[in-house]
Amino acid sequence: MTLEALLWAVISGFLPAILWLFFWLKEDEAPEPNRLIFLAFWAGILAIPAALVFSSVWMTFVRTFFGLSLSTTHIGLMLVVGFAFIEEVSKYAMIKSFILWRKEYDEPADAMIYLIAGALGFAAIENVLYLIGPYGLGFSDGFTVSNLRFIGATPLHALSAGILGYFIGGSFFRSTLRKEIALGVGLFFATLLHALFNILILMREGYDPAPALVLLGTVGILILFAFERIKHKLYTYYA
Repeated sequence: MTLEALLWAVISGFLPAILWLFFWLKEDEAPEPNRLIFLAFWAGILAIPAALVFSSVWMTFVRTFFGLSLSTTHIGLMLVVGFAFIEEVSKYAMIKSFILWRKEYDEPADAMIYLIAGALGFAAIENVLYLIGPYGLGFSDGFTVSNLRFIGATPLHALSAGILGYFIGGSFFRSTLRKEIALGVGLFFATLLHALFNILILMREGYDPAPALVLLGTVGILILFAFERIKHKLYTYYA
């Protein structure tokens, strides 16, 4: 790996995440402090080591205890779902630790904004890790993979975080029990989207991302409507 390949991987990894971050920030009618958006983005980056460690533990566990009793397909499915869940929990845990206890977290829609910002920080580093190899083979290979991640994996992280943020925001004024239930439901649907996207990519062996992209486009439209709905929850509550 050359320094030039690493540099292109970093640029191509962070640029899509930053562009998508600006897109979602424009949807916020009451912008959050820039320092907290920046902190959320870096909290997502810090979730990468935890996700890698727990993913490795999950892989070892599945292969050790189920390697001889389940088919390759079932083992693969367990790994894909487990990896998706681990990533969603890791992103949430970091944002909760760094952001969701602060006084600035004072509106239902804030949960969506901060979780999306953190997810895009996570995606930026994941992009870099995936792009180092292709850029090492040549700029054309790296650029092709970078474009696919711009329209695929990067918005996937934002949308799955948006789903979780919507459920958390929806329980903003509810009891502790309702908040915990909303968190569990949000993690379920975030993991479901994440896993379905990866399964669709694997089924097509990466050569035909169209079904996965259609899934993202559909969910993206729903998340935009959900974001509009959650933005007005505060005013409805105090009306």
